[in-house]
Amino acid sequence: MNLAGAHREYVSRMLESASGMKVLVCDAVTVNIVSAVMSQSDVLRREVFLIERLHERPHEDMPHLKAVVFVRPTRENVKALAKQVRRRTYGEYRVFFSNICPDGLLQELAGEDIGSVVAQVEEYYADATAVDRNVFSLELGESNSSLMNPAQWSRSVGMAVDRCVEGIASVLLSLKRRPFIRHQRSSEAARRLAADVGRLVYEQEAGLFDFPRTEGAAHLLVLDRFDDAVTPLLSQWTYQAMVHEIFGITSTNRVDLRHIKTLRKDLREVVLSAHEDSFFANNMYANYGDLGASVKALVDEFQQHTNMSKKIESIDDMARFVESYPEFRVKSGNVSKHVALMSELSAVISQRQLMAASQVEQEVVCGTDRAGAFAQVVDALRNPALLEEERLKLVLLFALRYEKEQNQIADLTGILMQHGISRARIGLVRTILKHGGEAARTGDLFGNRSFLGRASKVVGSLKGVENVYTQHSPLISSTIQAAAKGALKQEDYPFVGPSPNGAAAGKPTELVIFIVGGVCYEETKVCAQFNALNTGCHVVVGGSTVLNARSFVDDLLELQNADR
Repeated sequence: MNLAGAHREYVSRMLESASGMKVLVCDAVTVNIVSAVMSQSDVLRREVFLIERLHERPHEDMPHLKAVVFVRPTRENVKALAKQVRRRTYGEYRVFFSNICPDGLLQELAGEDIGSVVAQVEEYYADATAVDRNVFSLELGESNSSLMNPAQWSRSVGMAVDRCVEGIASVLLSLKRRPFIRHQRSSEAARRLAADVGRLVYEQEAGLFDFPRTEGAAHLLVLDRFDDAVTPLLSQWTYQAMVHEIFGITSTNRVDLRHIKTLRKDLREVVLSAHEDSFFANNMYANYGDLGASVKALVDEFQQHTNMSKKIESIDDMARFVESYPEFRVKSGNVSKHVALMSELSAVISQRQLMAASQVEQEVVCGTDRAGAFAQVVDALRNPALLEEERLKLVLLFALRYEKEQNQIADLTGILMQHGISRARIGLVRTILKHGGEAARTGDLFGNRSFLGRASKVVGSLKGVENVYTQHSPLISSTIQAAAKGALKQEDYPFVGPSPNGAAAGKPTELVIFIVGGVCYEETKVCAQFNALNTGCHVVVGGSTVLNARSFVDDLLELQNADR
């Protein structure tokens, strides 16, 4: 299964459907879907004269050009497209909908095609952004927080729920899979979403999903972000996750660095794509230390080829070297981008003392010494160099780990108040425990529900770890391993609709995971590493958005407002 590859093939076939010079017409969602799998230069090489948005102000008619239209099958899109078709803005239209298009909308479009300019109408199932070959996002943005509280679901939220159902359906159709469907028992949001997908797959569009099943078959597992509220709050130390945590990565893999005025103009927005950038593909899951060594090795290699003897010992030295030798920037291609990113990451990490904060975070969520963890959090909260964001994260993590220790939690929130943190943000302690506390969870988040889990924590603390900043493993890791072995308990993860018969069918050969509330890059790394083991089960993971700590806290604030 290669979702990005399937989407890339779709886009190629669309653009090749019309010969000669053409225009690519997209909507606000599909333009990102295209951008995620094909660079602008690749699109232009396919004789695309212009890329335009469907809802932009109409320009003069261009009957000499053909239009390849790739849009979501919504009433607003069909209405705007029908208006263009009636006007004959272009001489020919080849229309591709990103998902299942209702018959009524097709009839509406056909009714406006008086001049017979629509030469082709097809459904190409690419209605989710393929962030990587096995990762997808639905980019729900501001609607994401409302998904996380099904008690508040209303008609407006229903549109976000429908978007999730449609996005998951398109992923299954592009992969040509009709899965068995299960969900996290403790989550009403996961249950309702799984039920809606089940109705679509097995009832409303059963014929469309009538793909043959192989032994083991595919499973869809719908999870809730609040089953693991720890992962999005932790500082990250692998390349992709770290960049997203500190600078943010858009769904089209762009990093906006325009606020850093010292960077050259060509580095103020960079693209991190494993498909187009071999260095990033090889290092996206590398930890901070190994990444620095990889970048330095490339700089050293260039020096050897050019007989330069300038001594380079630090990230700053590398940044100065790249700036001083323009020929290196030309020869190295993407590497100068990574040197610049490493330099800026290093500066932020040092300035905000993120390594010190991260060490305390890891002690809280992975250690067994509550008193020691409490003392470290108190010391960290009183560190004047820490930003409000880091202080709040530490208290939220302590509350999740030791939620029964109300006196200590109260002491920590008191220190937050002393540092001027708002009551609204302090109130997030109550919000996160309500939605992500012990009573709301299905998985064994801290490994303390079983004897083996508790024992492994003690052994780990005695033996030590290779890297104190990356001790934590996301809950999804154990969930994937259990699912692949057919060991997920049915009472915890019940099936919706048909369930597999026999031991072999209970062990999926393919597992699609969707996280209501968003997925984290640390979790996509876990999935990639699992796939690399070739265990016989391949994993694709996605979510309503791709989270970092800042966006997760913003969602919590919205959730808190809705709870009032």
